[in-house]
Amino acid sequence: MFSEINSKFRNFCFLALGFLMPFSAAAISIFMIFTIISTLIERSSYMKIYHILHIPLYQSFLLFLLIHLAGFFWLEVDSINWHKSWMVWMIPILAVSVDREIAKKGLYAFVLGMMFAELYVYFNIFSIWKDYLNGMYGDFLLPISHIAYNPFLAVSIALLLTTLLHGKYQNFRLVISIIFLITMVVNMFMTGGRAGQVGFIFIWLAISYFYLRNNKIALFGMLFALIFILFAAWNYSPVFKTRTLEAVDQVTSFEENTNKFSNSNSENSDNSENNLKTSVGNNLKTSVGNNLKTSVGKRIHFYVHSLKLVKERPLYGYGTGSFENIYNSYAENSQTQVLKTSNPHSNHLLILVQFGIFGFLVYLNIFYQQVRSANLMPIGYEFRAVAFVLPLFFILISFYDSYIWGHHTQALFAYLTAILFRPDVYQSIKEPL
Repeated sequence: MFSEINSKFRNFCFLALGFLMPFSAAAISIFMIFTIISTLIERSSYMKIYHILHIPLYQSFLLFLLIHLAGFFWLEVDSINWHKSWMVWMIPILAVSVDREIAKKGLYAFVLGMMFAELYVYFNIFSIWKDYLNGMYGDFLLPISHIAYNPFLAVSIALLLTTLLHGKYQNFRLVISIIFLITMVVNMFMTGGRAGQVGFIFIWLAISYFYLRNNKIALFGMLFALIFILFAAWNYSPVFKTRTLEAVDQVTSFEENTNKFSNSNSENSDNSENNLKTSVGNNLKTSVGNNLKTSVGKRIHFYVHSLKLVKERPLYGYGTGSFENIYNSYAENSQTQVLKTSNPHSNHLLILVQFGIFGFLVYLNIFYQQVRSANLMPIGYEFRAVAFVLPLFFILISFYDSYIWGHHTQALFAYLTAILFRPDVYQSIKEPL
């Protein structure tokens, strides 16, 4: 009796997690924890976890946990936010928490949640339509930050696109899926998450190639459709065009400021030592100050100084949860202006600073095992394309922010991985003759 009630409660929590993910960080934590606890109080779950940990993919998550535990041994500063990747550690538990039918429904729960999320965004935008056209835009229009919202949109588009190209839907479902695919693509460029937009372009190209590589006409049609989407977005979306031009201008400004400092350094090479220090110092402060006024400039700034920390300890890094304290200490002691931060806005650099090359290989092994597992899936598996794209998508966008560290996008990664890569979801599917 208890087992049956607990199972129904766990199923509810699992589906609620998928549906509410685009809306609430608190809901993510609550339903994730409830799902895990409900799983662990079932005795049968431990044998399932034991068996699934024999699979290299799930071993990679265990290794990721172990590197975080091992990182405490060489830690020399106070550890901050060391637990931020906890949902990735929980993937083996999530993967056995519900049966395969409920797991597949989790994908639909997430897409359904995103449908409501985009309707919420459309309502907010059309409520201030004139102001929006005049450039009023911000996260107040979105259910979550644009940093997470646009990657969520990109993944939802991937799920809809792959089911359509796979030929799963017919009649009413087909019409509804096409309508929401179109509205999500439009929504992608009415909002301002540039990493998600870059990820969308990659997803569109990758999934189109996956399904249509043997049909050149259809493949060129999808490529033409993407060009049309970008052309329309450039000409009709004030947010997309403005944000794109800002990014280009910010990169150009960063290079110009850097070159200006380098030229100043060269021109003053024959001055006295004191004059040289004063001139170069003033030029450096001006160029760095200009760079730090832009989001792209800040990111490049964080990348440059994070790489300097990596060079000092390339093998094992500074330890678990060390980034914020070690970076800010470096910033305080630097002779030049260095902006403080809690993370380098790149998940790859975050891992490199904390765990060095050794830990980075453990981290990359997660994505390698995902791609390897996707390659072993039967061709008839509906979500095989998404299983291939998911790790590559996160590798791509994690150059721009710490997406496996951030709460919403980490939850998305953990949730989809726990569903898409479950052996019992795809092993029963027969290969086409």
